[in-house]
Amino acid sequence: MGLMLLQIIKDRPMAEIELPEKLSDSNNPLDSWVGLMVVIIATFIGICNVKDDNIVQQMQLRQVERNDSWAWFQARNIRQAVYEGVAAELSVPQANETPEIKSFREAKSEEFRLKSESQEKKAEKQKADAEEAQQGYDKLNEMDDQFDLCDAALAVSLALMGVTALTKRWGLFFFALIPAIIGFIMGIAGFCGWDTNFAIIKSIIKILS
Repeated sequence: MGLMLLQIIKDRPMAEIELPEKLSDSNNPLDSWVGLMVVIIATFIGICNVKDDNIVQQMQLRQVERNDSWAWFQARNIRQAVYEGVAAELSVPQANETPEIKSFREAKSEEFRLKSESQEKKAEKQKADAEEAQQGYDKLNEMDDQFDLCDAALAVSLALMGVTALTKRWGLFFFALIPAIIGFIMGIAGFCGWDTNFAIIKSIIKILS
């Protein structure tokens, strides 16, 4: 049977042999552009997710530092108040006290006064550390919001690219580029630490979250 088919093909002119034509859509440049954009967007999302995970870990560390600093601030304030109260109490002369007792009382009063001042200075340092940690947390939180918006915008773009691949419409492809561009801008802003603290962006993030 196989030999018969080979003989038929051999005897038949090549011009008469009909070869299957390629589908017209396979040569559509839109498919290539959609595929390229999907690869770029998916790769960018993966890179941003790695960076965002690192930022979340840094936020957790900053939050711990902030809480610890405020706890130490409160503790040193309490110590400062106790030392100050003891120093004030010892500074009051007692009735019928001897010179030795007076000297001892005044020395102890000065000692607790110095301790009170030391705790006050340390409390101020803890307060500054807590505020610095809070500022660092706020900056990281803004970067995290940028990556969240980036992820949401690029997810919308991928969905539109999928619809574009089915409908073969250039208009939909260009429309899908709008959220992609927004996602790329927010992702780059997150990497570079750009300030994009706009009210509209915060509103969008609140809606998405």
